[in-house]
Amino acid sequence: MTAFHKIIATLSIIFLVDLIWLFVSSLMAADPGITAAIIAGFVTVIGGIFSHHQIQKREIKARHFIEKKNAYMHFINLVFDVIKAIKNKSTIPMDKLEKVMLVFKRELIVWADQDVLQAYRKYEEGSSNNSEPEDTLLIIEDLLRAIRKDLGHDDSQLNRGDLIGMLIVAEDRKKLLTTNA
Repeated sequence: MTAFHKIIATLSIIFLVDLIWLFVSSLMAADPGITAAIIAGFVTVIGGIFSHHQIQKREIKARHFIEKKNAYMHFINLVFDVIKAIKNKSTIPMDKLEKVMLVFKRELIVWADQDVLQAYRKYEEGSSNNSEPEDTLLIIEDLLRAIRKDLGHDDSQLNRGDLIGMLIVAEDRKKLLTTNA
């Protein structure tokens, strides 16, 4: 910003302060009925602007919720498909896995909250490190928690392992929860 721009900005601020002062002093000197009407008008306009802004934020959040839910369902469905394949002692074709994960990643980039993106990065790192199955499950749980938080759920009453525990048999759930404790 040049010196000329700084001078213009300073003069503009001084002018606006003087204008506000003139308005307030005129308002104080005016008839109380007129003053009340002007104040009521300002409050109404400011309330209307605030209300409109809140409605817009809610509408945007609602539209984003639908897109986020659809994006996250790709991962949830994949997790259930993998668990079903493990129970049936079958496999899921690698090209199907890659296809679903690419769609999920693409949608994550557009719709996911930063906590979900970080949890997904940890999930990818954890799954590529050939870590213990219990650790991988807990990393998936962290991703599920981030997804649920992004969708507005409060999981503060759930213990670590409770979400992923819903997907595994009781014996494995007990083992996971005792290892986690």
